[in-house]
Formats: sequence, C-alpha cells, structure tokens
Amino acid sequence: MLSLAHDLNYSVRREKGNFRGGDCRVNDDRFIVLNSLIPLESRVVLLARILAKHDLQDKELKPAVKAVIEKEKGKEGKGQTIEMDFPTDS
Repeated sequence: MLSLAHDLNYSVRREKGNFRGGDCRVNDDRFIVLNSLIPLESRVVLLARILAKHDLQDKELKPAVKAVIEKEKGKEGKGQTIEMDFPTDS
C-alpha cells in the first residue's frame, strides 16, 4: 500500500506522537502521516481509508490490498484531510 500511496504522489511519513494520523496537503505537496506508536493494523486501516478516496480502477493491486481498501471504502470520511497554502519565498 505504501507504493500505491507513492504512485498517487503522497509522501508517507511515520512519526511518534499523540495523534492517530491522516493525510494533508501543504502547497502542492501531499503527505500521509502515520503514528508509529499505534498498532500496525490501525495504520493499515488508516492508510486504506486514505487510498479509498481515490479512483484506483486503473491500478493493478494485489487481491489482499484491494480487499482491505474496498472494506474501508465509504469510511474515509472518518479521517480528515487538511489543506494549507503557504506563501513561497521567491
């Protein structure tokens, strides 16, 4: 699923802290941040919910990956996407 996230132009970061994780956009860069302190299964579900927001019909996915993403489709609203635009120094 990480390679699929990269194919969709996300940078994936694993960090420790008091948060669950999610996706965000800063200017033109897209990020997925996963909390490395939460269980692996929770990180997989969070990643699947984020990926389920996208049209993946033209992507070749392993059956197990596709099954997890399909299971989470429709639940992606439980996460939150944050978008921020900052002025860039020219």
